[in-house]
Amino acid sequence: MGVSIAWSAELETGIDIIDQQHQRLFGYFEEIEQCIATGDSAAVEQLCRGLIDYAISHNSFEESLMEKAGYPMHDAHHRVHEGFKTRAEGYLRRIDGGAEPLKVAREMRTDIGLWLINHIKHEDQHYAACVKKSLDRGLMARMLGKFFH
Repeated sequence: MGVSIAWSAELETGIDIIDQQHQRLFGYFEEIEQCIATGDSAAVEQLCRGLIDYAISHNSFEESLMEKAGYPMHDAHHRVHEGFKTRAEGYLRRIDGGAEPLKVAREMRTDIGLWLINHIKHEDQHYAACVKKSLDRGLMARMLGKFFH
């Protein structure tokens, strides 16, 4: 399909739940690509909606981890996510407006896929250490509480 939109180890943040969610997003891209290849307009529309919903939910979850960790760039990261949400919802508005779902899906897959790769490699890598440290502290506190109560 031209541009490779695939999960790779270089995209790992070291935060298991975040990496699993990112991998699921790339799973959506693969499923969308398959529907485009087979010309399945109905299925591709459902997948596009699923991808957008999942990505927006993932971004909210990511932000909640940043907030709990006291990540100092949380507000800036939130603004980036809001820009993504506006951009992504624009694809759904086009489909709702009667645009050809396969054409929109093709554009969306490339645009959102490349955006996600860039976002993970740059913005997400910045918060990873802070969130990981916060999660590790929470685990340590639970372990200490379990053994030394």
